[in-house]
Amino acid sequence: MKEPKVIKLEDGGNQLTFKIYPFPATKAEDLMIRIALMTGKNLDIESEMGYRDVIKALVSVPHVEAKALLDELLSEVYKVDGKSEIKFSFDDADGYISSPLTILKLRIESFKANFGFFPDLIRQFSPAVQNS
Repeated sequence: MKEPKVIKLEDGGNQLTFKIYPFPATKAEDLMIRIALMTGKNLDIESEMGYRDVIKALVSVPHVEAKALLDELLSEVYKVDGKSEIKFSFDDADGYISSPLTILKLRIESFKANFGFFPDLIRQFSPAVQNS
């Protein structure tokens, strides 16, 4: 199993430290499939797709569906407090997080820690790369 990613974020004049533990492979695969299915229903697969089409599909996902997946990105995030680690919880996050951008940054860092392999995956299956 990979080591957790340690990040330090400034929030309202305070420095907060978090550990992001990588998802098990089965959970990461499940999330990838759910994201693909959720966004795929908003794509016109028969036409040639571009970057704009993918973005349009992503932003057309209903909030309730998207929020569930976005919240799941925080399921392996822990706040480091001295030598203890406290699992991230929306119930107590407002007690130490003052900026919504801090939560957004945690989601982004969790996505990077768990799905940072996407560029390599795309290159692996890209016809242009395979033919070179």
